[in-house]
Amino acid sequence: MLRAEEFARVAGVLGPCELVRGEIVRMSPGGFRHSKVTGRAFFLLEVHNQAHRLGHVLAGEAGFIVRRGPDTVRGADVAFISYQRVPKDAQVAGFLEQAPELVIEVLGEDRSWSEMEEKISEYHAAGVDMVWVLDPRTLTLQVCPRGSSPVLLREADIASADPQVPGFSCRVADFFAD
Repeated sequence: MLRAEEFARVAGVLGPCELVRGEIVRMSPGGFRHSKVTGRAFFLLEVHNQAHRLGHVLAGEAGFIVRRGPDTVRGADVAFISYQRVPKDAQVAGFLEQAPELVIEVLGEDRSWSEMEEKISEYHAAGVDMVWVLDPRTLTLQVCPRGSSPVLLREADIASADPQVPGFSCRVADFFAD
């Protein structure tokens, strides 16, 4: 059983992985479509953030401690955490223990919905207000607010991250654009 701090020391040399209840779980690298959709999600959120200076936009499996005893560290494809939760000039080392307001996950070809539901549940239990799950196969967005039922949005729908990311909205199709 590893603790998050021990995992932080070895995770960089192991390749894509997460710590789940003290055990290292390896993940396959994101494929072309997964990486492209993740990049689009980061870009759309970061452009809005740059215009309004609301917080930090993180990508690339940003590590968050979602549980202690035994420790679980999940890697978010994209996350937004406000300056209220992590100040603009904060010098953060290792994994964040503070929950982001919004996590965006892209459903990989090797991931099942049951695995994603477990991850969503852990994010919510850790204090993440909203989880978005983009599915490149169906071109849909599952909006999963903490404490409420999920909502499925399709390409023509508008996704709004307000109030978690004030003023941010876009068409679901924008995440999947070429």
